[in-house]
Amino acid sequence: MHNKRIAAFRENPGGAWTPADFEITASQYAMKFRKATGTHVVFTHPSTLYCAAIPLKAAPRSVHVKAFLEMIDRMEEID
Repeated sequence: MHNKRIAAFRENPGGAWTPADFEITASQYAMKFRKATGTHVVFTHPSTLYCAAIPLKAAPRSVHVKAFLEMIDRMEEID
């Protein structure tokens, strides 16, 4: 699946991303996310054992973006 936001994540993983950017992308990939309490939003998908956590209040670092992209890549490998 081609996604402009995914391409932007790959080009600039250290960009000024917000949790909403990840939530929008996650909904396009049918990922589930939870943020009931705590400091992070956790993204999951039933097709993979991996998850990705993105901070709610602090700016996501490139390591967070790369983990999110890795999870999407693993989901696409399975499909």
